[in-house]
Amino acid sequence: MKTIRRISMISLILWASGFAYGHMMWLNSSNYYPGFHPKSGASTIIYFGWGHRYPVGDFLDQEMFLEKFYFVCPRCGKLHPLNPNPGGFLATQVKFEESGSYWVCAELKSGFYTMYMKKGKMHHELGPKTGLKNVIMSLWYKQWAKALINVGVEDTFAYNKPVGHEIEIVPLKNPMTLREGDFLPIQVLFKGKPVSFCEVHATYSGFSTGEEFAYATSTDREGKAKIRILHYGIWLVKAEKQLPPEVKLRDKCDMLHYTATFTFEVK
Repeated sequence: MKTIRRISMISLILWASGFAYGHMMWLNSSNYYPGFHPKSGASTIIYFGWGHRYPVGDFLDQEMFLEKFYFVCPRCGKLHPLNPNPGGFLATQVKFEESGSYWVCAELKSGFYTMYMKKGKMHHELGPKTGLKNVIMSLWYKQWAKALINVGVEDTFAYNKPVGHEIEIVPLKNPMTLREGDFLPIQVLFKGKPVSFCEVHATYSGFSTGEEFAYATSTDREGKAKIRILHYGIWLVKAEKQLPPEVKLRDKCDMLHYTATFTFEVK
């Protein structure tokens, strides 16, 4: 019970801290259902969400934080690297040459985040706890984000294909088939295996001007959960997993923290 309370308290501190680790990454799209044309294909604008307020909170520093950015071909599974425009929300136009369900994906660089007391004041460090005294908490973190773009199709099998992130939210129905009041079934995977009893939070654009989520649930023993679509529009789903550090990292941090986000639209 003490361990559960400690993890819950740490999560609350991180969310409220407003520092780099407390920030969350997600992907926004100007059009989740671009029409397909045989000659010109299809396109959408992808831009990064970063921070605490959905759909836009803060600017993501590409050089400091962004590791990978790409989209996945629905037919062959090939990864196509993307280069966002520097500055601002790192927006980029993504062009698709075929119809189908595409995953646009991003991955943050891993890093350490430490909170400690010094001279009666709280300090935040983007680094390990090594050499620091009065450490309150210290984490190693990694984040992944996905956006589902349905291009000129009624439905396609590719929406439920995992892309291979260490932690990943996989929809078991294509959101394009859902309406307000329906449930979206999902499965959370960690290193390719289902994550049982994992907390899942979801919200939609316009639900809150603050940091609240509209819906919360947890996965079952098979890593599955259902999210009720309370309102049509663009949705964000978040899943997190925390683990004790392996032996070689115990002198650097107290916990490993993995985060996945998934964005989509319900018309």
